[in-house]
Amino acid sequence: MSRSFTAGIGEWIGQSEVYDPSGRFLGNGVDSRSVEVDESTGKVTIDVSFDGPFTLSGRYSIADHGTHRIYEGPLNFGWADTLGDNVIAAHNHWPDLGLSQRFFLMTLPSGTRQLSFALISRGEQLKYMVVGESLRHAAEHASPPSFEAMDPDKIGTDLTAGRGEMLLWRSGTWAGDLALFDDNLEPVGFSRCVERTFGAGVSQTVEVSGLHWTSDVRYDVTRDANTSFAPTGNFVGSSTAAGGRAASGTFLHCGDNRRLWKREVCASSGVEKAVLHLWYEGDRRVGAATGVLTYSNHSDAERSNAGHAHGA
Repeated sequence: MSRSFTAGIGEWIGQSEVYDPSGRFLGNGVDSRSVEVDESTGKVTIDVSFDGPFTLSGRYSIADHGTHRIYEGPLNFGWADTLGDNVIAAHNHWPDLGLSQRFFLMTLPSGTRQLSFALISRGEQLKYMVVGESLRHAAEHASPPSFEAMDPDKIGTDLTAGRGEMLLWRSGTWAGDLALFDDNLEPVGFSRCVERTFGAGVSQTVEVSGLHWTSDVRYDVTRDANTSFAPTGNFVGSSTAAGGRAASGTFLHCGDNRRLWKREVCASSGVEKAVLHLWYEGDRRVGAATGVLTYSNHSDAERSNAGHAHGA
């Protein structure tokens, strides 16, 4: 049996940021996971403990089928698509809590850090948005990695979680190579992706090249609290952000009639973000792309050129 998501095997400890549907910070969660694989069967066993605004602990097993995994319970049931050996996109259920989850997790190229984003619902009602960052606990007797806790009372209604800006939606450039996968999630190559955002406040302009599954796009967006939407033009849709660090949304490329389900998680450092693009025609998946993009400020020349182009 082929093995997928091999980068996730090991001991992990992390700190999550938990938000309510409006984007208000509820508190940190301490997350620990022990991930083991049975070499004879290929099955994975996970012992998990999460302590925060909600609590969860127990064990579940996973049957690996290469391009996807089946969560077999008892703590967690569901299905996860795997993209290479370091990315999963899951739809799963936590019966003990009566909650369902849409989940994206990436092990970064270093192999020592993971970024994740979960949208947790009961029925169609969103209950929590959970932004996770975990470090590999490499040695049995070493001190576990530590994270700085955040105070919900101090953060209050600040949708940037005290950072002063939405890290994902800053003016600047995100760039990096995305791994490409076909409709069966088989690898087909790489594409250089560049996202440029111009402007600040409620109105911004975004340019994206290297999407591969559609042509390049340029569109205007309106920011409203922790949501963003593109109301006009050839690329329309909307997304929701958590703490300015993670976002999930759906967009339609009207010219190509292809729908994008976009999920992304920014590291707490603000320097890099994990990205997952799933492309559909109707409900039929046509391809995917995933990778790490790195942030940089715009140069003065870029700002000037963007201003001339936008005014033309």
